[in-house]
Amino acid sequence: MKKVLHVASKVVFSLILILPVLGTTGIFGEATRDLYNTDLAFAFIQMLTSVMYINWIMAVVNVVALIALWTKREALAALLIAPITVNVVAFHFFIDGGLLTAGAGLADIMLLLNAYFLWKNRTSYTGLLKGVGR
Repeated sequence: MKKVLHVASKVVFSLILILPVLGTTGIFGEATRDLYNTDLAFAFIQMLTSVMYINWIMAVVNVVALIALWTKREALAALLIAPITVNVVAFHFFIDGGLLTAGAGLADIMLLLNAYFLWKNRTSYTGLLKGVGR
């Protein structure tokens, strides 16, 4: 049962990670105001999509994380996605009206799944944390 839940978590996490990659290709079209709870959130997203720099960087990181996730490098995938997860959650929390809004649903799931993979692989990070707190 644990293995089934773990594989299901990887599949859902993969689907969430593929969304920015598809978005960068233009599959979803332009963002519209009705997708966001505040004008500030919509303006922020418009600014990001007009520059496209962050979209491409995020797409590349997500592809690398997807490859790592499915090639027995879950610890690396979770670390790569952690800063993106923090930024997505912070966007919804501070700019888009909170974490309990409809638009924040994927961010909430992404946060939970990323926390799960970070926790599950916590022993892999001991080498990174040696020397911290000396």
